[in-house]
Amino acid sequence: MSQLDLFAADQSNEFEKLFLDSDHFIEKYHQVDRFKLDQPDFAALWREHPDDFHEVVIHGKRVPTPRWQQAYGKNYEYTGSRNNALPIHAGHQKYLQWCQENIHPELNSLLINWYDGSSKHYIGRHRDSTKGLVPGTPIVTISHGETRIFRFRPFRGEGFLDFPVVNGDVLIIPWDTNKHFTHEVPHFTKYTGRRISVTLRAYGS
Repeated sequence: MSQLDLFAADQSNEFEKLFLDSDHFIEKYHQVDRFKLDQPDFAALWREHPDDFHEVVIHGKRVPTPRWQQAYGKNYEYTGSRNNALPIHAGHQKYLQWCQENIHPELNSLLINWYDGSSKHYIGRHRDSTKGLVPGTPIVTISHGETRIFRFRPFRGEGFLDFPVVNGDVLIIPWDTNKHFTHEVPHFTKYTGRRISVTLRAYGS
């Protein structure tokens, strides 16, 4: 499958606005210092992952996700299932504080995914559920650990664009982009390490 053309990009080392087509884009902060976890901090966050895999409903059947997942602050409902939230604890506050100050003040929840490359973990193509979200707010994903590929495809369209995300990167998906593009983190055999993603959303009261 051919890749889509990249129309424009700000080549700043710290921030990029990357167009997926002439109307839709994502934004990326490169390796934010407070999110470049060292090995002890990464190991501590890795130990938070649940013992069991969350299950989703696909074609009427309950299927375990190919990664660990846990919501914090607000329940996350998608694909016929609900990930019941745990309380946001002190170790998570740095995500909320930085993202509220730099991206959107209403961001108030976390969804953490733990990927083990040696177990072929991935997330398939999807658009994030907007149930309960404040209309117009972005979806923010912060990456820790091994570099992985973030892939975008036009919803019901052809082609794709790949973006590597590394330890400390912050990727912002605007509301309208999420409506018109799917995203995924595919499995590639060259990735055998561990990655953690922290996704923030803004839920209404």
